[in-house]
Amino acid sequence: MPERDHKRRAEWWLWAALALPLVLVASSLATLARLDQLRELYLRSRAAALAARLETLLPSASKQDLEALSDEEPALVELQVFLRPGEGGPEEAFLEPIWQGRELFRTERLRAEGTEIFRLYIPFHAGTELRIARLDLDASAADALVWPARNNVIIAALSGLVLILLTLYALWISRRTARLERRQLELEHLARLGQMSAALAHEIRNPLATIKGFAQLAAEKADSKTATLLAPILEEIQRLERLVSDLLLYGRPPQPRWRWTEWDGLAAELEAHAREAAGGRPVRLLRTADNVRFRTDPDLLKAALLNLIRNAAEALDEQGGEIRLEAISPRGGGLILAVEDDGLGLAEEARAHLFEPFFTTKAFGTGLGLPIARKLAEALGGRLQLAAREPRGTRAELVFPAAELERVAREEKSAWK
Repeated sequence: MPERDHKRRAEWWLWAALALPLVLVASSLATLARLDQLRELYLRSRAAALAARLETLLPSASKQDLEALSDEEPALVELQVFLRPGEGGPEEAFLEPIWQGRELFRTERLRAEGTEIFRLYIPFHAGTELRIARLDLDASAADALVWPARNNVIIAALSGLVLILLTLYALWISRRTARLERRQLELEHLARLGQMSAALAHEIRNPLATIKGFAQLAAEKADSKTATLLAPILEEIQRLERLVSDLLLYGRPPQPRWRWTEWDGLAAELEAHAREAAGGRPVRLLRTADNVRFRTDPDLLKAALLNLIRNAAEALDEQGGEIRLEAISPRGGGLILAVEDDGLGLAEEARAHLFEPFFTTKAFGTGLGLPIARKLAEALGGRLQLAAREPRGTRAELVFPAAELERVAREEKSAWK
C-alpha cells in the first residue's frame, strides 16, 4: 500500500509539473500576438508620419520633394494621393467611409513579388483641401524591432511544448507501468488459483469416487424408499464431479491437439448437454444451417461451448426461452462461434467481474464457466467476448480471426426443437 501511495503521489506531481509548461506556452502565444500588434502599430506610426509630411509639402510639392520623401523613408514602396471622391477607381467603395469621416484610416496586408506590404489609407489636408494618401510600406521594416523578441518567444514556446510532451510521456509510462504491474499481479494471482484448484481437485476426486461407488451400490441394493433418499446424494455427487472437472480444466494449462472438425457434428454433440443444462424448462435449441469445416481441438472447443451453453440455459427464466448456436465466417476471414439466448441478460453490477474466477451471482454456481471458456478460447488462438442483446438476452462469441476453414455443402437446414 505505501508503494501504491508513493506512485500515486508521483503521478500527481507530474500533473502539477504539467501546469508550468502549459502556462509558458500560453504566455508565449499571447506574446506573439502582442508582438504582431506592436509590429502593425510601428508601421502605422511610420505611415502616419509620412502623411504628416505630405500636409507640409502639398499642394505645392514638386516631384523632387516627393522623391526626397521616399529617400527619408526607405520602407516606402509606393505612394498614391487621391485628390477628391470619385478618383479611387476600384478602391472608391473602400475609401468612401474615410471621405465621409466615418473612419480615420484603413489598413491592408498583401504580398507583391514576394514582399509583404503594409498598406495604409489615411486622410490629410493640403491647405484647405482633404486628400487621402495610400502608403505602401515594406513590412520587413518592423522586423528589426520585433524579431529578437519574437525569436526568444518562439524558443520559449518550443521549450514549453517539449516539456509538455516529456511530461505526458512520463505520465503515459507511469500509467502503462502501473497497468503492466497490475496485470502481472493478476496473472500471478490466477496462476496461484490454478495451482490451488488443481491440487484441490486431485485431493477431492479420489474420495469422491469412493463415495459415489458406495452410494451407487447402496442405491442398487436398497428398497425403493431408501433408494429415493439416496437419489439426492448421487445428484450432488454429480455436481461435485462437474466442479472437480472445472477445477482441473481451469488449473491445467490446455494443450490443443489440432485436427479438422465439422461444425454440424460438433453442434450435434452439444445437443444432449444443452438439454441437460436446460433441465425441465421448455427451451428451443436452434443452430444455423451453414456448415463449415475448420482446424481446432474439438474437445477443448466443446468444453468452452458447453460452459457458454450452460450459462445461457441458466439465464432463462422458468418460462424457458431460446438458445441459438451460430457459426459465422466473416468476409475478412476467420470464424465466429456464437451462443445466444433471450434470457434475463447480464446484470450491470456483474459486468466488471464476469471473467473473475469463482465470482458468480448464482446460488449453486462455481464462477468458473466464463474464465474457463476464455482460457480455452485463447489456447485455441481466439478470444471470448460478451454483448447484451436487445430487448433482452446475451450473446457470447468465440472469435478465431486466423482460423483455417472451408465450407461443407449441405442443403437441408437443421434445427433443435
